[in-house]
Amino acid sequence: MSDPYGGQDQAPIDPAGRAPIPAPSEPTGGAATPSGQAGGGWQTPTDTSSFGVPLATGPAAGVAYADLVPRIIAYVIDALILGFSFGLVWTVLLTTLFITGGFGGAFIGLIIGTVGLLIASAAYFIFTWTRWRASPGQRILSLETVNADDGATIRQDVAIRRWLYLYGPGAISSAFGLAGTGVIGILSTVVSVAVFAYYIFLLYSASQDPRRQGFHDKQANTVVVKRSAA
Repeated sequence: MSDPYGGQDQAPIDPAGRAPIPAPSEPTGGAATPSGQAGGGWQTPTDTSSFGVPLATGPAAGVAYADLVPRIIAYVIDALILGFSFGLVWTVLLTTLFITGGFGGAFIGLIIGTVGLLIASAAYFIFTWTRWRASPGQRILSLETVNADDGATIRQDVAIRRWLYLYGPGAISSAFGLAGTGVIGILSTVVSVAVFAYYIFLLYSASQDPRRQGFHDKQANTVVVKRSAA
């Protein structure tokens, strides 16, 4: 009996008599596409698990969205580096001003320290994010702060905006602490409590996002990613 399909492979028929079920396509021989990607590019699939809501899978081959624990560790490392280096310089300056100018010189030193801490913090993070794609603390843990849409290095205006939302409140709180005596001291306590609550909010907002974009990241349209070892 001749083959009614003329030697062609017959598509399997749905047992219920409906339309043919397409046969699975064969690989074309191209490179395998990473899970969750549609042929390359910066995507935002969701998979895998983590605390909070499930953590999205990486946006590109060899790149994963960074979860909160390594990001917090990087934050602590950066705080120690910045705090130690700035604290050493400020202590020497304050001592010198006190010796040469008494309490008046020390007061000037407090003002310089307050403003200097804000400038030092901004310069530290804005420079490293835009030049190295990561702060020193992040580099130790193979993390990068990049544009959320395509993974590009962030521009200076984006870095400034991210710093204002992430580190600005903490720097202001620390500045109040440097100058904190009397009424300023009471205000410093209030500011510290408010800043602490703000950082709890940032952690919560990041934990509820699949890409771990906290409130500060959304304002700057950035994400923190971790690159796997080559």
